[in-house]
Amino acid sequence: MRQICLFCIGLSATVLFAADERLTFADGLFRRGLSEQAAAEYEAFLASPGDTAREALTEARFNLASCYEQIGQHEAARRLYREVVDQAEGDLAAAAKLRLSMSLLDAGLAAEALPLLETLSVAKASTALIDAARYRLALCYELVDRPMDAEALYKFIANRPGEYAAHARLARAGLVAKAGRSEEAEALYREIMTLEEDPARKQEIALTAFSCAYRAEHYSVAATFAQETGEKLLAKHQLLLPAAWASLRANRPDEARVWLAADKTVNANPTAARLILEGSVATALGDSLGAITAYERLLTEFPTDAQAPSAAETMLSLRARAGDPAAFLKAYARVATMLPERALPALMWYRLDAALQTSDAEHTRAAATWLIEHAPADQAAEASYRLGALEHKEKNYSAAGETWLRTAETWPTEPCAGRAAFAAACAFRQAEMKDRAEQALALALQSGDPAVIPEALLLRARDSLSEQDVQGAGAALDEYLTRFPTGKAVAEVSYLRGLIFFNAQDFQAAVNLLSRALAVDGSGEQTPLGHARRIDAAMRQAQAHHSLGQDDEAAALLQPLLGMKDAEALAPTYLRWLAEFRLGRAEWADAEAAARALANKSTATAADKVLAQTLIGRAAQGRGQTATALAAYEAALKLTNEKTAYDAEAAVGLGELRLAEASHDKAREAFLIAIDRASMDSAEGRHYRARAYSGLAAACRALALNAEALRANMSLIIFFDDKERVSVAFREAIELLDAEGRTREADRLRKECAERYGDGTQE
Repeated sequence: MRQICLFCIGLSATVLFAADERLTFADGLFRRGLSEQAAAEYEAFLASPGDTAREALTEARFNLASCYEQIGQHEAARRLYREVVDQAEGDLAAAAKLRLSMSLLDAGLAAEALPLLETLSVAKASTALIDAARYRLALCYELVDRPMDAEALYKFIANRPGEYAAHARLARAGLVAKAGRSEEAEALYREIMTLEEDPARKQEIALTAFSCAYRAEHYSVAATFAQETGEKLLAKHQLLLPAAWASLRANRPDEARVWLAADKTVNANPTAARLILEGSVATALGDSLGAITAYERLLTEFPTDAQAPSAAETMLSLRARAGDPAAFLKAYARVATMLPERALPALMWYRLDAALQTSDAEHTRAAATWLIEHAPADQAAEASYRLGALEHKEKNYSAAGETWLRTAETWPTEPCAGRAAFAAACAFRQAEMKDRAEQALALALQSGDPAVIPEALLLRARDSLSEQDVQGAGAALDEYLTRFPTGKAVAEVSYLRGLIFFNAQDFQAAVNLLSRALAVDGSGEQTPLGHARRIDAAMRQAQAHHSLGQDDEAAALLQPLLGMKDAEALAPTYLRWLAEFRLGRAEWADAEAAARALANKSTATAADKVLAQTLIGRAAQGRGQTATALAAYEAALKLTNEKTAYDAEAAVGLGELRLAEASHDKAREAFLIAIDRASMDSAEGRHYRARAYSGLAAACRALALNAEALRANMSLIIFFDDKERVSVAFREAIELLDAEGRTREADRLRKECAERYGDGTQE
């Protein structure tokens, strides 16, 4: 029988039926869903309808239109529906209008469907048909961007009984979600799920809610409904990855990782989209290595994927922050051709930083060149500055200087211009290119950069000092102190300016500036001067105070700043002065300590060591330690066979001590050494020669060496004019001459003494 039916169906187009039989046959096929065969029969019937009633013809056209819809001939279907609308009345016309509207909506012609649905929604037709029309009208409002009308109509339908109420609720919830009213949408979906008793249906509603919220980019709501949908249903609809994206964008990366793992279980083979998501989730969880691995895999397995350029960009950004510049440069070389143009400005900076850290000249030059040519002026200038840093690191000082100078000249208004000019000046100095250094330094001073000008002024001062241009150095230092009184180098500037004043013997100005150099900063911290300079400044200031007759101030300054270890570290020049200063203040122990430090100084000369022993002797004398003083003076005279400026003082000190203990022979020997070593060309030498002659005369008289005593006294009379010492020499010489009966010579000396010092001196 089945074969017979199929045979009949196949031959229906050729079998001759009466019109009413053909219509009955077509209706039978139509009711059984055989749309293609039914369409052929309806077409044949309508071609020869006979005397069929008008209503039956109209219904046949309606059914044929339905068949056309089923077999995809939508234009033909819509044409027939329009005919039915024009020809029919009542429910059939309404049904045709509804079908026509639905077909127009399916074809994306919502504007054409809208007037049909609006008239139909208020027409006199069955309740079911009107409800269907209203539901489609709401949908049409949504499609023509009338969301308020759509929502109002969905709400109306949802509150009525009928099959469309549940659909309307879902549609309204989706519309509310799309409008950005996520909390209200979530409440609507919750209400829908509350009304639903079937657990499976609830999950399906949650799935719909998830999809709607996800499309509306309300990811927090979407993530919540994804949880309620469940892994199984999401997997069935291939929505595990969207669920993971929703959770990630809702700042729930742990949840996203769970969905991602579920998708990996369902789909063993990765896709580019999943690898992108995997990298994003790892990044959100702080797993940089995991993210880099995911992006690297994407770039290896899907190098032509549309996401590859952005993956390459993100991967490099992560590597840049991972603290491994060498790995970044290797990765950059691998993916450079994939990078989007928009990513290059930021990545070139990463590349430049990494190249500088690894001293990779090739990458540095390439990145800097790109930035110089393509980046905005401020970035181009900074890139050029860093290129100079590479050249300087390579010790190509002249090239670095030229690059930095070009940076300052090309971009004079950019933030790094002054810094570049100053760097150029320093580089040219290292390259011994004096003229270029001066040119760059002048540019740095003109830059107006408050961070550069102080350093430039200090550099100019140092250059001037190295060239013995004291006036130029002073001008630069004064400008610094005037313009930058709280600058970070103010202590050093004050120190250098103080030295200039000191050397010019402007001791009061030197005291003022050196005090400023040693002053604590505003936080109470010690001056930023280095230890050696602090001590040097203190010594110079103390010397300046001494020169101004302010020995108490000098002592007060030295006391807190100069401990024993500091004293031992002083240069011989300062140790000499310090010992003498202490001696002048009768600070015998401190004086001796300074002198012994000088004696033990590895850099001290033979003359320094002679002086040190001499000063030890003087300090010991001041403390009444005669034996120590004798040993020190004797040690001074044994230190060297060559004459020094301090032999005479040591010999005189030794002779006077020996004379005081009545060791006249030893005293005589010491005085003779002093006379031999004392120079008559200096005031100090003449002073010790005079003391030596006076002591020698006394020693010789005690030894009854009257001729030698007379000769010593006559030396004083002839070569010196010290009233106290020479008047004594006159008296002793006269006595010696009188004792030998040489009256005439004695009288001559009396007369000369009277002429030089008055009669009273002869007594």
